[in-house]
Amino acid sequence: MHLVRIKQLNVVNTPIQSVSLHIPAHRCYGIIGASGSGKSTLLNIIAGLDGVASRHVSIDGLPAHQMTRQIGMVSPRIQFASDIRVDELLLQHARLYHSSNDAIQQHLQQVVRWCVIDTMLQQPIRALSIFNQRRVAFAVALIQQPVLLLVDEPTIGLTASEQKVMIDLIEGLRDRTMTIVIATRGDAPLDPLFDMIGVLADGRIVAELDNSHIRALPRTIVIRTDGIPTAAYEHIVALDNGIVVTRRNIVLTGDGVRALAQILQVLLHYNVHIFAIEPLNHPLADLVNQAKQPHVLAHRYPVRIITSPIGEPESPQESNA
Repeated sequence: MHLVRIKQLNVVNTPIQSVSLHIPAHRCYGIIGASGSGKSTLLNIIAGLDGVASRHVSIDGLPAHQMTRQIGMVSPRIQFASDIRVDELLLQHARLYHSSNDAIQQHLQQVVRWCVIDTMLQQPIRALSIFNQRRVAFAVALIQQPVLLLVDEPTIGLTASEQKVMIDLIEGLRDRTMTIVIATRGDAPLDPLFDMIGVLADGRIVAELDNSHIRALPRTIVIRTDGIPTAAYEHIVALDNGIVVTRRNIVLTGDGVRALAQILQVLLHYNVHIFAIEPLNHPLADLVNQAKQPHVLAHRYPVRIITSPIGEPESPQESNA
């Protein structure tokens, strides 16, 4: 079942030209593209916020503009009144979607727990950091129990440690009964979240990656230590050709990344102190760079083609895609 379907979407005065895609239900789908590629515009259209363009989008078989009450959205562009308290903000939104006080209180407790914002309920929005404001934004989007959650650049402006917490928050939501679509420029390690990725360039989806493609994206990892004994060095370099060992650092590339667990076991055996395990590249950023040559990328990760108009039954080709 495809929750979101878009057929030949063109939007005047925007980068969006000939965008077609379908997003399976209960999956986490990444829309990856460079800054200015139209990711935010595309999310707004999926959310039903463009009366004309949204006609080209169906959600669960219905036009997008008829599904807005079942769509949650998180975006740095959505701003809340600075003087309102967090609990007041959540209560206002809960009353829009839940009729009984029991339902309101029950769901308030759920979203507070999911987004870990219990310690900030009595604070005004202006007193919160950007990171905590974004967690509140997730709670507001979840209060309506959406079937579709749209997230625009969830890690932008956050520190590395805050990005990790945000990724963990979204990971926890993947087990809920909703579809999640995340737009990102690829400058944060969001790739473990995605079941599928669509690469946006030249105003269209130029490549699409499934789960196996995502897991196979080239990665480079460095392990920083206080010094590697000779015996540990000889053991590690024998594991794989994709491993480079210096006096203090171990760099893993290609298939060498798969040996990470074994390397950690060797280092622990020799009592080597590990300072950090860090990525040296972001696979999503690499995809964005490769999108500068869309024909090459499309050859590697072909796009599934939507052949039937929006609102009509899928063709056998689509059903098997």
